[in-house]
Amino acid sequence: MATDTQAAAPSHVDESAVVRKRGAGIAYGIIGLLLGAAALAFLGSGDETVFTLDRTLSGARWTVPTRAAVIVMALVVLACAAWMLAGIRRRLFKLAAAIALVAIVIALVSWSVSEPGMVFRTESILAGAVFLSLPFIFGALSGVVCERSGVINIGIEGQFLMGAFTGVLIANITGNVYAGMLGSMAAGALSTMLLALLATKYQVNQVVVGVILNLLALGFTSFMYDQLKKTEGYNSAYGVPSNALDGIGLGFLADIPVIGPVLFDQNLFVYVGLILVFVVWFLLFRTRWGLRTRSVGEHPAAADSMGVAVNRLRFWNVTAAGLISGFGGAFFTLANSLAFTKNMTAGLGFVALAVMIVGRWNPLGVLAGALIFGFASQMAEYLDAAGNSIVPGPFLQMLPYAVTLVVVAGLIGKAKAPAADGVPYNPGDK
Repeated sequence: MATDTQAAAPSHVDESAVVRKRGAGIAYGIIGLLLGAAALAFLGSGDETVFTLDRTLSGARWTVPTRAAVIVMALVVLACAAWMLAGIRRRLFKLAAAIALVAIVIALVSWSVSEPGMVFRTESILAGAVFLSLPFIFGALSGVVCERSGVINIGIEGQFLMGAFTGVLIANITGNVYAGMLGSMAAGALSTMLLALLATKYQVNQVVVGVILNLLALGFTSFMYDQLKKTEGYNSAYGVPSNALDGIGLGFLADIPVIGPVLFDQNLFVYVGLILVFVVWFLLFRTRWGLRTRSVGEHPAAADSMGVAVNRLRFWNVTAAGLISGFGGAFFTLANSLAFTKNMTAGLGFVALAVMIVGRWNPLGVLAGALIFGFASQMAEYLDAAGNSIVPGPFLQMLPYAVTLVVVAGLIGKAKAPAADGVPYNPGDK
């Protein structure tokens, strides 16, 4: 006889996710209210923001009332906050968070260039933002490959330094900038090979090794720089032998308004970086190698049981990741036609780790995060050069780091590293 009682179905509601969504909605709601209130309090009805296309249609200009623009963006943020509080699904929640962040950036940018005589040079600023995002792209992609394999790569800063120094040294010796690029990649790979060996065979603490490798790279490049300065015939402008990498236009595509200067009239490093994002994404999520890499980063015992040589795969993946970060180091010298100087990477290798977290260990997310950091850097430089902006450049440059804290706190979804990230593995472990 059938019973008239049914077992209660277990609840699959993630309470922590609900709390994060509610917290995010409240946080964005407060930001939207503050933006709107600040616009009403500090912006006059006569304040205007001028946008111009300065590299294709030099006469194209658009003027918008700043107060109205900021208030509209504040309303967009409030609408997204209400959407989040309504308990939308995960993907729509991320979309709402992204729209809110974009609206906040547009509001701040409109406000920052509203002073008389200032204009937002759309094409130059966006093209510069893409260029300045490159070290974050290369460093974060290197970190993604390593951490998806289960190895923490804190040594990106040192790999940048080794790539920058070796690249410019070989470019000068050979007189060929492309030989310098290969040298940068080799230097990065050798740096990560040491990390891979210590992490897989000797199973030392990966964070400690990364820090030590950073200090080693800083000391080595500084020592070699000082020795080169003492050599006879040393030129203080010791740099890149050619500017052939500057402004490689792709024909008529470079003349397309906005898109042309941003994507099709750039340095060679930009093309390599953008292509590499999609190549790494395809390899990670659409190939057998990618499946094995993700498996050794999430559940190495399961991968081992299926015949995957976990430590060998980790070793070669980390070494290959050094090719990417080493090439990223060449950005600081070869891409900019600059001489090497001590500690010229200025901590951007560590920022690349933040970009990796913002991008959630996904190459496409890394691209979005890197563009945020690159845009903030470009705007900070532009506002500092202008000198009369109501919004200080360093304030805008600070925002990406605030975004990183927001991501880590889970206000736009929980940032979760691969389960076995940083965990050594012995064959046969469970």
